[in-house]
Order: sequence, then C-alpha cells, then structure tokens
Amino acid sequence: MPDLKSIEIFQYTAFTDQPFAGNPAGVVTDASALADAEMQSIARQLNLAETAFLLPPSHSGADVRLRWFTPTIEVDLCGHATIAAFAAALEHGIFPVTEGGERILRVETLSGVLRVRLSHQSGRPRIAMQIPLPRFADLDLDRDAFAELWGVASDYLTGEWLRHQALNYWYIPVRDRRVLTALVLDTERLAMLDPKAAFAFYTTDAIDPDSHWHLRFFAPFHGVPEDIVTGSAQGPMGAVHLRGRLSGLEDGWREFKGEQGDLLGRPGRVTVRVLVEEQAVQDLEIAGSAQPMLEGRILL
Repeated sequence: MPDLKSIEIFQYTAFTDQPFAGNPAGVVTDASALADAEMQSIARQLNLAETAFLLPPSHSGADVRLRWFTPTIEVDLCGHATIAAFAAALEHGIFPVTEGGERILRVETLSGVLRVRLSHQSGRPRIAMQIPLPRFADLDLDRDAFAELWGVASDYLTGEWLRHQALNYWYIPVRDRRVLTALVLDTERLAMLDPKAAFAFYTTDAIDPDSHWHLRFFAPFHGVPEDIVTGSAQGPMGAVHLRGRLSGLEDGWREFKGEQGDLLGRPGRVTVRVLVEEQAVQDLEIAGSAQPMLEGRILL
C-alpha cells in the first residue's frame, strides 16, 4: 500500500453557538503540504458549502493565508468558513487568545489582505472578519420575467435591485418572509440569464425583534444551490441597509443583525458592523461564534 498523506481536518458550524444550527464548514488548519488539486478534492469529499485552508502567507504584509473551496471551485470570499477556520485555529492553539483578550491578524485572501479579529468571550471563540467594501450597480431586469423564474408574482419583489459588482451577487428585496419561503430555484433557466450570478433575497420582516433583516442566498453556479448562512452576502447587507440613509449620520460604527438559515432548519445570526465616516460607508465587518462538530484525519 503506498504511503498516504494524513491531514488533520475539522468541521465547525458557524454563526451559532449551538450544535446542528448555523452553517457547517470544513477546516484544514495546516494546508502547507497540499497542492491545489488536493484542496479541491478535500472540499469535494467533505461536500460542504465551503472548506477553508490555512497556509503560510506568500508575502510579508500578511500573517497567514486563507483559501476557500466549494465542492466544485475556489471562491474569492467566504464568511462562514472564515469564522469556522479561525475558531478552530484559536481553540487548537494555532492563534491562541486569552479569555477577554483580542488578537488581530492580517489575512491574505483572493479578495486582498483582510483584517480578522479573534477574541475569547465567556469560554467561546468569537471571530470578526473585515469584508471588502462593495460597489453596487442597478440591476436592469424585466421584473415580471425574473419573478416568474422564481415562482412568485412580481409585486412580491420590491424596492431597489442591486448587483454587487465584484462578487456578482444580486440583492433583491422581497415583501415578507412568506415570499422568501415561496421562492423556488430553477438553475437551468437562471443559467440563461447569467451563469455566474448568485442571488440574495432579503426582507426586513425578521424573526427576532432585534434583527434587521432575514436573507436567503442561492449560488447554484458556485456549487451551492442554497447556502445556509452566508457571511459574504450578509456583510454587504450593512451597506444595502444604509443605502439612502447616510445623509446626516454621525461618524462611527453601527451594528446590525442579519438572520439566515431558519427556513432550512439551521438558524444562524450574523453581526454586521458598519463604519460610517463623512456620510459614506468606510469599513465593514461580520462577526459570530462557531461550534465544533467533528474532527479527524483525511488520507490522501
């Protein structure tokens, strides 16, 4: 039998402190011995929305490098797998933090060098991740035809429709959670519209009284038909939520809470922090906890 690589792997569920809730992600805390194809194979084997891989940085401006793979492709940005990866790294002594303390890392990613803050609060890891500032463009669509693609009436899809230019996420506000529940994914017909888009539908009709929106996120062309709790989509929601409301706001951080996953039986909650300066969004963070679920070794 040939010699095999034995790689330590973890599974954490992010944006929750409860088992069997939130969004599960695979984590390899030391991927320095892995080739690109091996990382993709591990992600395909684990078959989670994303698996995160921590590696040494490739330049001096970063403390660590982070890569994210869905079962089919490498992606430029992933929130929940970042929360999972650094919760695992904190709890397994790679980046230790004392109770009540904080550690700030510069993390090299395909979306640039991002700030990640690690803290340990009440015996649990809490991770905050900087999100690149989004640039939005108006979505010029036939609203009736687009609504019909999702099996709902066009007047159920409301407000301003936006496209995140870097990620090609489409942000569509809907009337209420009943509309979110009614959405039906039709990947084949959507591919004729844009085979690289992902779709974030949201409403301010939230479940928790202190939440600001509830969201569903579909990324069938990234290998994820529906994601459970999506940090990379929830973070820009802070800018979407403040769109048109920035005039007259005082400078400073504002904090919001986004919901996701309840309609899939895995509720998650994302803290979204927005820095407003000179009536513009200047910085974004997402934050949350993560619950360990599995650990072991994979043989390659």
